[in-house]
Amino acid sequence: MDKEIRCFNQLWSDIILKDVTARKANAYVRKTCSEYYMVPPGFEFRGVAIQLKSPMLAGIVAGEQKILMPFKKPCYGTMLYEINAEEGDFTYIRSALGGKHAKGKRTGIPERKKVT
Repeated sequence: MDKEIRCFNQLWSDIILKDVTARKANAYVRKTCSEYYMVPPGFEFRGVAIQLKSPMLAGIVAGEQKILMPFKKPCYGTMLYEINAEEGDFTYIRSALGGKHAKGKRTGIPERKKVT
């Protein structure tokens, strides 16, 4: 049986953008990801309700097996996280959010910097 995850910190993620506006995070996802999907506030990913003030983009970087996911922490603001994809994650996102997606092409993508 899989261990139930309830806290975003347990998703083993890196912060890509910290205390960012929705507009900047969405622009980054569009520029960086091969696919992106509109995530409504409260969308559940791996047992964690994604906390957002308004819908934002989450992205798939299939070649690197990564997911970029926004999340708002009350004391820290909105952040964009890079999560290592597990088996079934891409399929879940595509099926759960598939009606709300737009596909983009990745060319000349700058290297993502992790915030420390």
